[in-house]
Amino acid sequence: MGIITRRLQRACCLAVFALALQGNAAETAPPTVVAPPGSWVKPQFFNQQSPPTLLDSSADEHVLLLERQINALNNETFFHSVRRILTPAGVQKDATLTINFNPGYQSLTLHWARIWRGAQHFDRLDTNQVKIVQQEKDMDQYILNGEQSAILVLNDIRVGDIIDYSYSLAGTNPVFGGHFSADIPVQLEQPAERMLTRVIWPAGRHLFAKTHGCTVQPAVVAGKEATEYLWDLRQMPGVALEDRQPAWYDPQPWVQLSEYRTWAEVNQWASSLFSVSAPFSPELAQKIAEWKQLPSQEQQVLTALRFVQDEVRYFGIEIGISAEKPTDPSVVFSRRFGDCKDKSLLLVSILRALGIESWPVLVNSTVGRGIEDWQPTDGAFDHCITAVQCDGQTCWLDPTMNYQRGSLAAHYLPDYGRGLVIAPKTTGLTVIPHTTSLSQTATTEYFQLNGKSETAQLKVVTLAEGRDADVLRELFAATKRSDIEKNYTHFYADLYPGIKMSSPIAVNDDEQQNRIQTTEFYTIDQAWSQADKTAKARCEFYPSTVAALLKKPVDVDRKSPLAISFPLHQTLRTEVSLPQTWPSESSEKTVDDPAFAFRRTYRCSGTKLVMEYEYRSQADSVSPDRVNDYLQRLSQTSKLLGYELIWR
Repeated sequence: MGIITRRLQRACCLAVFALALQGNAAETAPPTVVAPPGSWVKPQFFNQQSPPTLLDSSADEHVLLLERQINALNNETFFHSVRRILTPAGVQKDATLTINFNPGYQSLTLHWARIWRGAQHFDRLDTNQVKIVQQEKDMDQYILNGEQSAILVLNDIRVGDIIDYSYSLAGTNPVFGGHFSADIPVQLEQPAERMLTRVIWPAGRHLFAKTHGCTVQPAVVAGKEATEYLWDLRQMPGVALEDRQPAWYDPQPWVQLSEYRTWAEVNQWASSLFSVSAPFSPELAQKIAEWKQLPSQEQQVLTALRFVQDEVRYFGIEIGISAEKPTDPSVVFSRRFGDCKDKSLLLVSILRALGIESWPVLVNSTVGRGIEDWQPTDGAFDHCITAVQCDGQTCWLDPTMNYQRGSLAAHYLPDYGRGLVIAPKTTGLTVIPHTTSLSQTATTEYFQLNGKSETAQLKVVTLAEGRDADVLRELFAATKRSDIEKNYTHFYADLYPGIKMSSPIAVNDDEQQNRIQTTEFYTIDQAWSQADKTAKARCEFYPSTVAALLKKPVDVDRKSPLAISFPLHQTLRTEVSLPQTWPSESSEKTVDDPAFAFRRTYRCSGTKLVMEYEYRSQADSVSPDRVNDYLQRLSQTSKLLGYELIWR
């Protein structure tokens, strides 16, 4: 394992190489070889006899040295890892070395693999045991990237051994145009005795370094041909990661390196990738001519969007330069598949041909608005969407989303926060506004309770709007109906063991308003439960869907913000027809918190019992200083859930 970081990483389509610099290289690379490091490398050593200054008692390994040396003169990066194995689990995890590389533009050179046991060391780099495999680990995300893995299974590894290995990668994707981008980890999850990054940087080229969550500075040695930067960090404690942190919050300090001074420069790089010079194919031109006959701009945009979203399936072939450069729109139209950048460029090209202004927009689907604090870099993005000027309004659309319906104004967009609009006048990141479309789910349960030993009936009507409708529509389009009905029945089985679905689920989809309604029908053999014949009969009603929204985090004493699902609006109404007159009562309770609002009402009159729960999130996170108050209100809310009928 090399020095792996978590920020500049590949997600859906725009490949980012955090471990290697971005520069020029050939499209092909020589096969993997075994050789000493380049003469420019200054390998660091470690003292295996010195007692550890930092040690996590629960850890499976102890990091002694993580070293990376980057030579920007020849586009080569040297990696060196030294770890002591502490447990049998550590043996299982670390005794197999896996090195990932892309043979389309990178060559791998193995240097050594050693085991230190006491004063002895053993060579474990057996070239006959090195296997090169193409795992395609992103195939579950419909991405084919051509990456290969060099795998070496080490023999005879024991607890207490030190695994010491190194390798180099040469060459990078030429699509980056020789621009450099990398990041330097300052702290990991586990403690590290030493973390070293050395960069040899050509004289005459600017290198910008920006710290995030830290103040570390490199030692700098200027030379005639190159400047050497050295970050040598010792006895670095581990970072305690807390659960449910917002995507935009980064708890691990790091240093960002980039050759870009401004986002305008990044825009120039991206503009060259998204330029289209080839004419449309006759088939695509004919389709555009048909869409031109539609009477309004919004109808033209919606029709083109529906085509790209629903008829061009998501699949990315991201080998070599294709990892960054979109495929020609006519090719994507013809083959009916593409990744996010392919689909975005196809939509933009169609709309421009219709006379509608539109632009590709690069975003980070993981970090979101967090990139506004970054040094400009081509490694900031992992996703591509589209901005469209329609009837005087800017619409932000994601061509990779499926089953969206309704007007443009009603289309949901995830909270991407900031984006780089690929347009001639772009000089910085653009704020992408929060979606204003209504997203909510209202569920109504109708119970018909009969005698203690008689079968009860249940009808469940669910109405989903906005994004919730998109999700429900996709579920019914992509999942076997029998599986859905089985899962829906199982949901109620914990409370009502004798429940059975009596009729198929009915689905009514109003695509124009983007509302979808489902109706479920059940019979319940044992709605009333009794411990024995003399005990009181009981029937319980519990809002499991609401309870799931009130789940507490694992880490309650927090130093980081707590993420909240946002936007979210759900209501659950339960109407019960009783077998006899019940005592009258009514109640209403509310809980208000800056992060959520909750309301519970119930009333019983004659033979009718009605309960209603409403939950609405009001923020995407809770600050650390407010977490205790938030948790208290969660507990207060949880106590208001559920109702039990007792037949006396």
